[in-house]
Amino acid sequence: MALRTLYQTLLDSDLARLHVIARQWDITLIAERKPDVAAELADAMARAEAVEHVVAGLDDAARAALDDLLRQGGALPWAIFARRRGELRAVGPGRLEREELWRTPVSAVERLWYLGLVQRAFATWPTGQVEMAFVPEELSLYMPIPAPLDVVPPKPAAPPARQISGTDVLADDLVTLFAALQMEPLNPAAANERTAWMRLPQARALLLTVAQEQGWLNRDERETLRPVAEPMLAWLQADGWSQWTTLARAWMESARWNDLAAVPTLRPDPVREWPAEPRSARQAFLKLLRCCVPDTWYTLADFTAFVREQNMDFLRPDGDYDAWAVRDAATEKPLRGIDAWDAIEGAWIAFVLTGPLFWLGMVDLDGEPATCFRLNTAGAALLELGDPPDMPEPPPLRLSDDGVLTAPLRRRYARFQVRRIAQPLTWGEDYRYRLTPASLTLARQQRIPVARILAFLEEATGQALPVHLRTAIESAYQGDEPVRLEQVWLLRAPDPALLERPALRRFIRESLGEGMALIHASDRAKVLAVLARNGILPETDIAP
Repeated sequence: MALRTLYQTLLDSDLARLHVIARQWDITLIAERKPDVAAELADAMARAEAVEHVVAGLDDAARAALDDLLRQGGALPWAIFARRRGELRAVGPGRLEREELWRTPVSAVERLWYLGLVQRAFATWPTGQVEMAFVPEELSLYMPIPAPLDVVPPKPAAPPARQISGTDVLADDLVTLFAALQMEPLNPAAANERTAWMRLPQARALLLTVAQEQGWLNRDERETLRPVAEPMLAWLQADGWSQWTTLARAWMESARWNDLAAVPTLRPDPVREWPAEPRSARQAFLKLLRCCVPDTWYTLADFTAFVREQNMDFLRPDGDYDAWAVRDAATEKPLRGIDAWDAIEGAWIAFVLTGPLFWLGMVDLDGEPATCFRLNTAGAALLELGDPPDMPEPPPLRLSDDGVLTAPLRRRYARFQVRRIAQPLTWGEDYRYRLTPASLTLARQQRIPVARILAFLEEATGQALPVHLRTAIESAYQGDEPVRLEQVWLLRAPDPALLERPALRRFIRESLGEGMALIHASDRAKVLAVLARNGILPETDIAP
């Protein structure tokens, strides 16, 4: 990382430090004015033989600290570098010369500082202006490239007795979301209510966010969400693995979805809201997740400890643990300092593993609440650690004689189209819908021709429609008076005058003759209450 030139950083130093650097590099200075001393020193230092000689004389701690910087592209936030490699005492030039502190440095950082191998400067960082520790390029040019560190994978755990497999079920929920908004564009709050028919309702906010980022949904000036036909249909018509990959990468690359804001045990900083930069934090975490061996179980506690050891600053790349005031959701207590790492970073890790990564089918869990996880075949493939799982083509839709359509999982484009012409019934191993006069009337209002409906049903089921169903669909589509099948109760009264009482009369749907009437099933409890208030306890055929 190019921050400032060697000359610029030396010019910012006091003369006492410049003379200390020169003495340790065996450089005889001729100049007296600081600008001239800085220029003379920079010229003498930026030579291959000089750099190699100084680096070769480093002790193990200083060499490890220098290599740490070089592995990071030559720069790290000063707070992180100092926490890892030791402090730099704040001393004036008089004390520096009088006590010759460079001869007995208290840390690797101090050793490198008084050698001039490490400098300080402010740079733009994801969190703002941050003071950096860096190796000037004029010197790093002649330094050997350090060998990459061997990262020991996290400690594996025994396979749990219970195992819950992560699948691409979130993609099915995205179809549910598309279908609901295609039928009626809504604002996000109303979309939450209308998309209750979801397998993972806790992931609804994530879906709404990434769907807008991907251009599948558009929010207009009235805050109304509407599907965008071309990109939405492109996703719906893709193969199952492409759909899975696209949705997972939408989360991985999302700049709007903030995982920290979704952690249930945390509340935002009242001033800075959620200060973390969500995408960079997620990318840093996924890099660590790639250290896991696929199909191997790990406890959440052991993996969290692994993250803390390898890159504890993934959520705060500036290394500043006092700038935030994220609150504990239960106590509203500000969580500050490195001691709050488990409450913030640890909670973030647990949420991401048991939330988005599980919702997206990238990991398997051991239960609820989860204590361990494993990176499954799909997760390994999405992290470029293995091949995609086998995904056989799902069977076609089934249409029963009574007009019930069954859509298997992953028949997503067909299911989206089914929702435009049929009413939802249930979901489980598949999705079930019923063709009704009301649903076909809605299809007509959407200007879907009946010929297209009939052609779609034959195409989606792979079979010719029975004549009786074709006739029934055409009749219902034209708006003919529908035949109704309703659940009702038959009320029999020995005294016909009882049915004429106003309190009871308003619940009667239809009179069938003297002393007999039909009561809608939903009014049963109310009718029983009216009868009781009139001193009548009726006999009933069905238990309540």
